Amino acid sequence: MTLLDHHELQPFWDLAGGQVKIKALEIALSKSLFDLLLSRSNAEGVAHHESFDSPLNVKNTEVWLDLLWSMGCLEKFLEETSGEVLYSTSEMAKNYFVPSSSLDCSQAVAFRLNTLQTFTSGFEKLLHAPKRVPKKENNAESALNMAVAWADAAKAQIFQEQRAVTVPMLNKIMDYLMASGDGVFLAEQRFKQMHFLDLGGGPGLSALALAKRFPEATGVVFDFPETAKVANDNILAAGLQDRVSIQSGDLNTAQPEGAFDLIWCSSVLHFLDSADEAIARISTLLKPNGILLILHAEQTPEKDHCERVLPFYLFMVMKGNYLPKQGEISKILNQNSISVLASKEVACSPMAPVWLHIGRKNHA
Repeated sequence: MTLLDHHELQPFWDLAGGQVKIKALEIALSKSLFDLLLSRSNAEGVAHHESFDSPLNVKNTEVWLDLLWSMGCLEKFLEETSGEVLYSTSEMAKNYFVPSSSLDCSQAVAFRLNTLQTFTSGFEKLLHAPKRVPKKENNAESALNMAVAWADAAKAQIFQEQRAVTVPMLNKIMDYLMASGDGVFLAEQRFKQMHFLDLGGGPGLSALALAKRFPEATGVVFDFPETAKVANDNILAAGLQDRVSIQSGDLNTAQPEGAFDLIWCSSVLHFLDSADEAIARISTLLKPNGILLILHAEQTPEKDHCERVLPFYLFMVMKGNYLPKQGEISKILNQNSISVLASKEVACSPMAPVWLHIGRKNHA
């Protein structure tokens, strides 16, 4: 029974404890603990498992396992006959932290942990940094390095996040649109046979999800050349090369060819020189009455919302990436002949909530 409310300092003590949880999870992922505990084991069995470099301390292993249990990563059982405590991988961890799972996100989570830890080590330095150089003034070598890094990510952590999070989110969005007044347009025959664009599509799993949902549709994945090759491999693996193709280029200086009934654009504007110029180019790609689904994290005036968003995007903003204030994207869409039909907060996106803007291209 709780006699008193939490102290107002509790959130800050929780921050300190969160660092211990991060390290506990990092070690579990690095040691493939969740694979090991697909079969129940006690702490001693885990401590002396042959895959570890050397035996672990049994008592310390037990409290490590208890912490992971408290985080929802493990299940805990009491063996009735022996009174022994056994542990096994939770259903959540089976889904997302076991490499054999079709929803495995272990590399993606490890990458996010590492990225944010790297940022925190340089946080103060960024506060003292001189005025940022506009991104369009960066040299070609930097742009090439980013393209290569993005392609590597598309093979690993971005692939995992799209498969486990983005595609289910896209399917939920499409379910919502098909069932709501905002989505009346999708009942039209031309959208069943639409030509769509997955802009900045990474490994292309969103495009494949759209192609599977609309069997008469055709589509294009557009990204850096190195990343488009990754998407093409996934398209070939899915056997959808007759309906989904790739185009490539740097969206700062190039754009896809064609006219599209539907454009899906998820978290792309962060990485572009100018959101205004990018949306202006996107507008020219939409057919009259064509639909734009654009998802993007935003900074709002609400304290609780900022607390959920800024920890994940602060380092990007400090390095010069784009995080719009609420209302900015809708304003830019309207300025470029795209009427905003609806704006909805989407809480199930990776890391932090994003806003979905549903826009329709006006007649010329």
